[in-house]
Amino acid sequence: MFGIELVLRRGVTDSLHHQKVLVVEDDPTYLRLWERLIHDLGVDDFVSAKHPEKAIDSLNKQPADLLISDVIMPHINGYELAKLARQKNPNIEILLTTGYQTDLSRFDLAGLKCHLLHKPYHNLQDVCILLKRLLNRENLYQGMAEDSFSDNLDFPEITEWIL
Repeated sequence: MFGIELVLRRGVTDSLHHQKVLVVEDDPTYLRLWERLIHDLGVDDFVSAKHPEKAIDSLNKQPADLLISDVIMPHINGYELAKLARQKNPNIEILLTTGYQTDLSRFDLAGLKCHLLHKPYHNLQDVCILLKRLLNRENLYQGMAEDSFSDNLDFPEITEWIL
């Protein structure tokens, strides 16, 4: 992870220390990965949750600046959680993750602007760059391979990523 930490630390500002990141992932391996990446980025205020209910409790106490959530989870899916998070903070950045090729038309996505990152992740350095840029509200696409992202044809507010 040493090389990835260098990428994350380059350009980190004090403002990242004051942002809240909420990670919701029911797979313990991916949850630990996100915790490590966020820690290495220097974000002090983050909550990790294996269950969406804990995430909802956290959002009710304090809105997040960035939500990272798995899509398929028990009781509530990532899209529903994202809509709830957006109600709490209209400026929240949302990064949803999935290990499935899903037909998005089966979800109620009207008006949901977010990013969808497909698992497994093949290039952790690019995942780190995406995460840092989301938090810094920078241009996400600059320098990224053109085949690593695309707008969803049915839902143009959703950018899909394969990294």
